[in-house]
Amino acid sequence: MAKRDAVIKINGKFDDEVFVNNKYGRHIRKAPKKGTKKNEPALKEQYNRTGFLNTLAGDLNKVIGAYAGPLKPTNFYQVLQQHFRKEPVNNRFLLLKQLEGMEVNPKYALNKLGDARVTVLTTAKTITVNLHILFHPSRYVGRYKADCYTYEVSLLCWKKGNGASFHARQFSEWISLKDGLPDFDFGFTRPAGTVHWLVCLKQQLGINEEPVPTFRAEGMMIMSAWTSDKKDLALLAKKEEEESAKAEKAATKKVQEQIVRVKAKAKRQL
Repeated sequence: MAKRDAVIKINGKFDDEVFVNNKYGRHIRKAPKKGTKKNEPALKEQYNRTGFLNTLAGDLNKVIGAYAGPLKPTNFYQVLQQHFRKEPVNNRFLLLKQLEGMEVNPKYALNKLGDARVTVLTTAKTITVNLHILFHPSRYVGRYKADCYTYEVSLLCWKKGNGASFHARQFSEWISLKDGLPDFDFGFTRPAGTVHWLVCLKQQLGINEEPVPTFRAEGMMIMSAWTSDKKDLALLAKKEEEESAKAEKAATKKVQEQIVRVKAKAKRQL
């Protein structure tokens, strides 16, 4: 017997928005301006944007998938696209910024395995990722009891244009749960012409410096994205200013709406 979805799924054009609901996930985009021919500017822009997003998402899916291994879920590509669709500007840096803090697999999250702070320092020839451990993870992983863990730092770099990323990764030594909290500097060679970069962090718990054989003992997150292009930084500053003003306006409106004054129905003599 056929089953009916309990939630109504909207798919198609409504006013000036297009609701997309397919096997790649759900998102909303602006409808192209009036016109049906492929040579019209609005449609050309939409076709170019879709191709650009697909290329970038495909690159990330391939590289991060290789480093994440079986930890990467089957819908990772679709989730990347959902994050990208939140950014209306076709700018690679702003699109990558949408991924900051994204868990590769939310079911096995990195933020459940201790905590660490990442800082990125760059020169013309190097990119250094400083890892400052804030606290150790719990030793209890299901029926296993870990006694150590290791970190893996992945770096993806892009030049100007729509080419694929350059990427590399490095591993920390095994860290004993009985030792103090360490710091690490992961030094990478910066490919010539690099303008954008993305840092991912993966953690693996272990027993006697061997990985614990369960997904619950590992996690991976996209930590930070940055650029050396001043135009990109100007776009980011403008966007943050607009979002701040919008949030402030919404907060003010909310406070004003909460104030309800009731008139007295009668007044008695003093």
